[in-house]
Amino acid sequence: MAGQITYRSTRGGSSGLTFEQAVFEGLAPDGGLMVPDKVPDVSKTFKSWSTLSFADLAFEIASLFCSADEIPHADLREILSRSYKSFTHPEIVPSVKVGDMYIMELFHGPTFAFKDVA
Repeated sequence: MAGQITYRSTRGGSSGLTFEQAVFEGLAPDGGLMVPDKVPDVSKTFKSWSTLSFADLAFEIASLFCSADEIPHADLREILSRSYKSFTHPEIVPSVKVGDMYIMELFHGPTFAFKDVA
């Protein structure tokens, strides 16, 4: 990644925070949500991710938003691996064809709710 991503409040009251600062801040002091200042360009790499496991894909994406200085890559991989171990489907979040669409099943986590994926 070219340059570390910083985070800002959706309401403009805070900016320039690191990933760690944004996580520990929770909601911004102005009541806004903390969001990245930019979204990394993955147009040259995303196709190579098609064969990754869910946990490995989650790592590739999460590592774009969190530097190895804040969470070392080995630790981030372990956190993500543990996070998805309790899911009941081997694909974690399978896609099921319904008509001519594919729908992601977000209910295979420990609470059977979409929030388990986050």
